[in-house]
Amino acid sequence: MEITFESSSQFEQDLAKFNPPEQRLILDELHQASPLLLTQRLTQERRLHQFYEFKFTDGYESSLYSFIVNYYIRVILTLDQDPLFERNLITLLRVINIQHQNATSIYQEVGEALYKNVLG
Repeated sequence: MEITFESSSQFEQDLAKFNPPEQRLILDELHQASPLLLTQRLTQERRLHQFYEFKFTDGYESSLYSFIVNYYIRVILTLDQDPLFERNLITLLRVINIQHQNATSIYQEVGEALYKNVLG
């Protein structure tokens, strides 16, 4: 299956706050790790985490993760399989510097906004 990246406008705004070498690092790390992220999810070198467990009904699970780029940069993203279009979709939602931002609270905010209709 093909891997497709999509990014939110907030991700693009966040990315612009980093200097050019950091921007390249973020994008390179995502591209290099993407095949493993989709197949091994939580075991991929412990670089992928779910900070908060969103409770859904009907057996649905959250596809929201935090990807560790390096010791201070995290990317909040979703990982989804789209069998209709035969692709794996990685949606980049936020990129944060944990030296200046609280990753757990931003992760929770993103998840609540993303899943507001499902969570009720």
